[in-house]
Amino acid sequence: MDGIAPLRWSSPASALSSDRIFFYFDFVDPGSYLVHEILRGALADTAGPALDVIYRPLELCPPPRPLQDPQSPRWQEMTEALMEVASTVHIPFRTPTLIPWTRKAHELALHAQERTGGDGAGATTLHHRLFRAHFQEGLDLGRVDVLVTLAQEAGLDRSEVHAVLGVDRFAPAVQETRSHALRQGVRGVPTLIGKDRRLEGFSGIEALRSFILTAGPGSTPTAPGMPPDHPGAAPEPFPSSRKSPPAQGE
Repeated sequence: MDGIAPLRWSSPASALSSDRIFFYFDFVDPGSYLVHEILRGALADTAGPALDVIYRPLELCPPPRPLQDPQSPRWQEMTEALMEVASTVHIPFRTPTLIPWTRKAHELALHAQERTGGDGAGATTLHHRLFRAHFQEGLDLGRVDVLVTLAQEAGLDRSEVHAVLGVDRFAPAVQETRSHALRQGVRGVPTLIGKDRRLEGFSGIEALRSFILTAGPGSTPTAPGMPPDHPGAAPEPFPSSRKSPPAQGE
């Protein structure tokens, strides 16, 4: 992602003191959606901890791999468990009937980051809009026409977005970010990495809040992941049991 400023979403107190949290996510992953929503609340809290969150895209299912089946028992079990969590904190959550490839959605997000320098309102608004489109409205994030409309709603130029997506301008950056994540031992989405700590999967609201508060110096060491350059590794959504799945071949 050389030349593209990372999406930084900072709390009001972050200018005083903060530790970075790297958030690896995919727009169609239920756990990523919940983490995103809870982070939004934490970042908006003026009395909360100083936070500096860096969003890192990680395709759950890069093309041409087969799409995830929303009717598979494993996926349904995970989704139902996370929907229950969402209801307890009043996060809207509609079960998607389609889990599309998200390459174009991530390309669009990188375009927004380039346009805003990574920390502008347009980039953060677009990320939230993409999550909401999938998990609240059931829109197909794999369709360019849908993405162009969402981008326009977030304040981006419709014609420019259509042209950028049409020539796959940011596709190499999406792929490079995914490869880098795998080399760093990121095994699935969502994954949060602080200075000395890692949180894999959505392990509950309290676990996430605890991570946010303790992701800086003095925290517990990161959990072991895949060794660097693990051959053929592919990220997965972490199941509702929170047990990390084995890496799968491409």
